[in-house]
Amino acid sequence: MNETIFDRIHLIERYATKQEKVIINFILNHPVSDMILLSITEFSEKVGVGEATMLRFCRKLGLKGYSEFRFLLSQSATSDDTMEENEADKILEYMITALKSTHNLLDYSQITKAASLILKARHVYALGSGNSGVAAQEFCNKVLRYGVNCMYLADSHFQLIATSLLTSEDTLVLFSVSGGTQDMLEIAKRASASGVNLVIITNYLKSPLAGYATALLYVVAKSAPLNSGSMVAKVSQLYIIDVLSKEIYKQMGSLADENLRKAVFAAMDKEI
Repeated sequence: MNETIFDRIHLIERYATKQEKVIINFILNHPVSDMILLSITEFSEKVGVGEATMLRFCRKLGLKGYSEFRFLLSQSATSDDTMEENEADKILEYMITALKSTHNLLDYSQITKAASLILKARHVYALGSGNSGVAAQEFCNKVLRYGVNCMYLADSHFQLIATSLLTSEDTLVLFSVSGGTQDMLEIAKRASASGVNLVIITNYLKSPLAGYATALLYVVAKSAPLNSGSMVAKVSQLYIIDVLSKEIYKQMGSLADENLRKAVFAAMDKEI
């Protein structure tokens, strides 16, 4: 039988410090299905310990960090987590919930601010790692039709190179569901040091990445580690992209209409 995260916890339990026992008690008394959706910031806040304490606890379990802890925790989920009802209905329910929750948490002042930063920028880049890179590319595709020269770069090396050349006259739009992706954090750190405006689109408002935001947009897009490719997260991001794009369109006025017409006619030539 494979060793579970709970086996590791039981091995260190008698040697645990006072704060580690608080963490262990929390883990043993809460549903795995709820815990695997929490970022390290959210988990630490709910337990009542610092993030550094949580990281030390993970390492005491012989893990590299919180991501591995969360992954092993998700593997420990029992068959109770399997869906008895029609899976298509369940997925639809998840998507509707994610969209409604994202809508309910919209901060239009941040949407307006983000649109203004993008339109005033000399250069605009939309970046993301992994699945969030798809959202970044879609954002560029969307606003290009309005005449916004937004660039998307997939390669992490070129993302850093482009960032190093930006100034306070430029804007970065960063997509990261977790708000803790190393590549995005490095980019945000360098951009912030150069005074670059940062529009951050993330699931975790208290994440390390959110701390760099000039404008902060929230998406409800939680997923378990073993379901990280779920379309539910992407749906929330695409919704925010549409909302932000509409605000950009609104602020551009008649120029957006003119550019959109040109784009539509250009694309018509590709149709039979």
